[in-house]
Amino acid sequence: MKKLNTKSKPGRTFLVIAVMLTMSICLSGVHANAAGRDRVLTVMTRNMDTGTDFGPIFSATTPLQLLTAVGAAYAEVQASNIPERAAGIAKEIEANQPDLVGLQEVTTVHTGPFGGPATTLVFDQLQSLLDALASRGLHYAPIAVLTNLDAEAPTFDSSFNLFDVRVTDHDVMLARTDLQVSEFKLENIQVQHFTTNLTFFSPTLGLLTNPRGWISVDAKLRGKQYRFVTTHLESLSPAIQAAQAAELVNGPGNTDVPVVFAGDFNSDAESSNAATNPAYPILLSAGFVDTWKQLHPNDPGFTWPLHGEDPFTSFSTPNERIDLVFSRNGQKGLMPFNVDLVGNNHSTDLTPSGLWPSDHAGLVGSFNLEP
Repeated sequence: MKKLNTKSKPGRTFLVIAVMLTMSICLSGVHANAAGRDRVLTVMTRNMDTGTDFGPIFSATTPLQLLTAVGAAYAEVQASNIPERAAGIAKEIEANQPDLVGLQEVTTVHTGPFGGPATTLVFDQLQSLLDALASRGLHYAPIAVLTNLDAEAPTFDSSFNLFDVRVTDHDVMLARTDLQVSEFKLENIQVQHFTTNLTFFSPTLGLLTNPRGWISVDAKLRGKQYRFVTTHLESLSPAIQAAQAAELVNGPGNTDVPVVFAGDFNSDAESSNAATNPAYPILLSAGFVDTWKQLHPNDPGFTWPLHGEDPFTSFSTPNERIDLVFSRNGQKGLMPFNVDLVGNNHSTDLTPSGLWPSDHAGLVGSFNLEP
């Protein structure tokens, strides 16, 4: 989902969860393919897609419209089959074996009594993905989780009984756990919200804020130091998106080590209108290289939308490239040599029941780590 990721609740405390912040993390195990991957870094970005559009909820003007919109969104999330779609993304991870993965729109859904609190877990996209990875014998763990919008609102069931639905949005960074300590070392994990975020008014829910942010890690892969950052920028306000892009450049991007940015930037790299897609030119002007454009100069590489905001899979032609992988300081040894789209092939990437894993395509980028 691109156009609205604005789930909030006045006064809600937004929790930032990071695993072992500021201390070195050594992920141990046996990496069977180390000899064939010597000094090659592979990263992935994947918007997991909540499975619905929350726009009608926030535009509802009466209590009945709100109840109906929440019910419709909840039904669409259920129909989107989160576990099956997560298994599709696990299949992509298995095929590409990324060292680090940036995830956006990683959703938890709870229900509860009318008036709250909604504490009964119904869906957990992260756990569904971790379970699917484990079932394939893959070794990944979340090293940081950024909790963004957290909203609770009422609806009614088929018998017109009222109940609450709570939806919480996260960004997540995964790392491989099957690399020997001498091969892969993580430290200085940072998880932060942007200081500039969208605030808007909902007629039935009041004044809401849509917090977004970033996760970064400093990693040493087979002796080479680099920084990996994942983010999900604002889509509804170009001015706020521009401010968030500047925060990326001046925050985690402010380093002398080679940097990779990967995420859903909500800024169409193929658009000629910088005013409505400001993040992309801001990052280019800061010295970041669009790895897709560098390696596929004649292919637009559109990533969104693969389908509309519903669980159906009628083929849609993507027309925006908003899921991106950037790199900087390549002259210091971080040289992209391959970047591919994943999850966008209608013939091979649909789930067993015919669903797209997400309404976004993902990207996998590989880099040579030169001395």
